[in-house]
Amino acid sequence: MQAFLAGAVLLVCLSAPLIGGVQQPRLRTKRLTPEYSGGAPFAVGFGSWVMWVLVFPVVRVGFTGTRNTWICVALLVLCVLVARPMVRMVAPARLKGSRLLVAARAVGLCCVLAGVMALLDAGVGRQPMAGMTVVYATAAAVLGLMRAVDHGYFPLVLLWSALQKALLAVATGYWIDHTGGTLVPDPDDATAGALLLAVLWWSTVGLSAGCAVAAAVRLVPWLRTGPPARPAPPGVKSWPPAVGDVWTAELTHDDNNYKERPVLVLEHTPGFVRVLGITSVDKSGRRHGYLKLHLSEWEGVLKKDGWLNLEIAHIPYCDFLWRHGECPDRVWNLLCTKADVRERRAKVGPAPGFTFHHRLRSAMNKHVGHDARKVRADAGSRVRQPWTRERV
Repeated sequence: MQAFLAGAVLLVCLSAPLIGGVQQPRLRTKRLTPEYSGGAPFAVGFGSWVMWVLVFPVVRVGFTGTRNTWICVALLVLCVLVARPMVRMVAPARLKGSRLLVAARAVGLCCVLAGVMALLDAGVGRQPMAGMTVVYATAAAVLGLMRAVDHGYFPLVLLWSALQKALLAVATGYWIDHTGGTLVPDPDDATAGALLLAVLWWSTVGLSAGCAVAAAVRLVPWLRTGPPARPAPPGVKSWPPAVGDVWTAELTHDDNNYKERPVLVLEHTPGFVRVLGITSVDKSGRRHGYLKLHLSEWEGVLKKDGWLNLEIAHIPYCDFLWRHGECPDRVWNLLCTKADVRERRAKVGPAPGFTFHHRLRSAMNKHVGHDARKVRADAGSRVRQPWTRERV
């Protein structure tokens, strides 16, 4: 009974990453809903059964003789065709159209499954249900790691997820050992149940270790230079912000207050984006530093007349929220030829939002400072309700 409960807990842990993105966007009311696929565990479960049916004869027959070799090759090709939709299911929308990447991942998944089945052939070959569950556990761990790599943008959030899985693995491992089980059974002598429980445990450990490695690889450059452009922050579809596009972003000021503002994308760098901010505050008295934007020309992009700040600002990739549209050609040509676009004024220290504690907090999906939407009212304070925007 204890072994059954431990196996159920491990199965739930392996299945959870297949259902949805591992991270939430910073502002849930402003970005799109993260990608969810509630039917993924069932689809992977069915695909695992089919893959076990295809891989098991390959492991048993082997590449012995010309006829057997062709049979095994045909079965492996069919296995890749079954693995492809599973890999595509857990991939983000921006990668679903990359046929070569999806095919390469499907081949890798089949190779891992074939290797595990070859190692456990003697134990799981006697019981089809055990063999299918072993294939499911391995496939869920590999696909869950793929999803974590694709969706795990904030490294400290991903590291915390890896730590939770590691703690679960430690607890279940102690439970299994305390009840007389073993985590390294002999495939030739162990029962199918013991092999199954061991594979579930090692799959959870592998998933946890893979998430931790991915988090560490992303955390080091994040803390050194800032959030990367890849993968895309959770909750955005159109990515990365194209040059000439208008986006809403969290623009941080020197006093650490930040506010959502439309910005015009000028240039990408490895750690941030150079933009021009747009404001609706009248700047007619400072025409040398601002460019008037007429609503008639920006229809569908802006909601009212605005002013374009000609001083370049730097914004981390993680602070972009959603896309509005494209800059009109006339304004873009004016910026490239005649407008007095200038660099940010030299000041002591890095640009706002780029000090170490800014980068550290952003790696946790947090923000240093105060939201400028918060305003004082009499003795207390109130927060202006953020409006939602469904379209991107």
